[in-house]
Amino acid sequence: MLLRTDGPPTAALENRLRTAVGNNPLLTVQNRDQLVREAAGTMGDLLDVMYGMLGIGVVISALGIVNTLAMSVAERTREIGALRALGMDRAGVRRMIRLEALTVTGFGTLLGLAGGLFAAWAVGSLANGAIDQYTLVLPWGTLLLVCLLSLAIGVLAAAVPARRAAALSPLEAAANA
Repeated sequence: MLLRTDGPPTAALENRLRTAVGNNPLLTVQNRDQLVREAAGTMGDLLDVMYGMLGIGVVISALGIVNTLAMSVAERTREIGALRALGMDRAGVRRMIRLEALTVTGFGTLLGLAGGLFAAWAVGSLANGAIDQYTLVLPWGTLLLVCLLSLAIGVLAAAVPARRAAALSPLEAAANA
């Protein structure tokens, strides 16, 4: 139950309210600031859970990129060996693998952001009638930071497969294929 008072909340007013509802220990008497802090604490906990799930998703994505590129290098030894035999240097092979990682990472990031933004819009449109003054605000700076961090993680995840691909000898690649 919410009550509005004319003046600021005082201890006497709190005691009168408690007496009026029967001094029930399950009821709390809070002023506006305390109520806002309590609601913000709950939302903060939800955001912490969401950030934790995001962190787990980033780790899983990085491992997926490493695995995909490692399999790609293993399956494309003949192709990489032929490129090396035709004159591509080790730096070019590493650059090619990193570019593939950037492509996969960028595509996954854009798909994830589009899905997340759509979900935020859908939930917001459902809650719009229930929550007064609800507006969807996109944190453009945070979204850009997520994109840049995602691409950086993709490049870092490509380091080991790119090094392995660059170390392939053209003769050994042709013999093993």
